Amino acid sequence: MPQETSLIGQFLIAMPGMDDERFKKSVILITSYSDEGAKGLIINKPTDILSYKEIIEKNSQDIDLDDFNFNKNIGVFYGGPVDLERVVILHSNDYSMPETDKISNTECSITGSKKILPLLIDAKFPSKSKLFIGFSEWESGQLESEIKSSDWLIWNSDTNIIFEENTELVWLKVISNMGINIGSLSNQRGFA
Repeated sequence: MPQETSLIGQFLIAMPGMDDERFKKSVILITSYSDEGAKGLIINKPTDILSYKEIIEKNSQDIDLDDFNFNKNIGVFYGGPVDLERVVILHSNDYSMPETDKISNTECSITGSKKILPLLIDAKFPSKSKLFIGFSEWESGQLESEIKSSDWLIWNSDTNIIFEENTELVWLKVISNMGINIGSLSNQRGFA
């Protein structure tokens, strides 16, 4: 996609009438966007599919787990329905490794390397992070079609909202920041 139409770093906000329960009241940060399609992470859906400890145990065979204090609450988020075995960390730009990709138009990066997992418990960096399993993905033209069908609103992302701890408020905060009265949004697709 041309640079001026790129959705990278933007929020997709589910309309109130979203039929798909996996995306109901979702706010998705678009992490990649091209002619081939788009990918993103749902930033406001905590999950208990796997705990942080289970993810570490499953992905860090070469790390001595006795050295870790698992008392720190590291939340796990449902990034979307694609590849629930994939673990990625969305984090502030104060940390980087060779496997880290900065997300354009944000103050965030994404790291898919398992090397970062133990750092979330003890390290000072990254200062802000969210751990995700799975991601959201659209084929070429699919997301544009869903936007035209009024399934999604598009809005500028905000780092404070991306890392908001009270995830139940995220969807309403974004709608409010857009200046939209939630009562004025239709619950039916194709109507604003």
